[in-house]
Amino acid sequence: MTGATSGIGKKIAIAFAREGWNLICHYSCSGEKVNELRKVIKNHKVDYQGIKADFTSKEQIQGFVNKLEEFSIDAIVNNAGTYMVNKYFSELTVEEIGKTFMVNVFAPMMITSKLFISMKEGRFGRIVNISSIAAKYGGSSYSMHYGCSKLALEGLSKTLAKEGAEYNVLVNTIRPGVIDTEFHKKYPKDMRKRLELIPQKKMGQPEDVAGIVYYLGSDKNKFITNEIIAVSGGE
Repeated sequence: MTGATSGIGKKIAIAFAREGWNLICHYSCSGEKVNELRKVIKNHKVDYQGIKADFTSKEQIQGFVNKLEEFSIDAIVNNAGTYMVNKYFSELTVEEIGKTFMVNVFAPMMITSKLFISMKEGRFGRIVNISSIAAKYGGSSYSMHYGCSKLALEGLSKTLAKEGAEYNVLVNTIRPGVIDTEFHKKYPKDMRKRLELIPQKKMGQPEDVAGIVYYLGSDKNKFITNEIIAVSGGE
């Protein structure tokens, strides 16, 4: 899975490890979070392989894909994502938009398109793409690039789901709403006003997302594909 050291990503990785899955975890920055994740996963007595890659670089994306082809992979969770900058849409540069799409769209497109063939040949595969509630509402005027990139990711899910269904390669999208992670500290907003827009009037927890991702991305899922499921407190 990609983006494995983030709040949501970490809980997804742990959910799979807890159920006995061996994991290949992508991360973009070395540090304590990577070491902590490694320790937690190994406590579940499963194999762990960490691969570092900067998905704003096409060379590093390709290098990551090349490494994945050395393994037999049954499930992919495309969780890595970036907002890049909090900037009004008319002020965005081509480079800022491009880097956002590289991480949020091009990387998962390259990863899944290459591994999809072996899943198809083996007649088993599970792919879960992590989108955002921003894809539903378009995001704010300061997150247009992010919302558009997540909507593109959902298009990737639909194409792969149609292609994979008869080969037991099931592809689904999760749309997290406002989840209690460091993301909201990095890009702060008036959370009181934001929570008022959520019918449940509260943030979700990373575990809320991880549970449904594990189900859809494991062999427990036998008949759900081409779906977009919101984990958003009713939004």
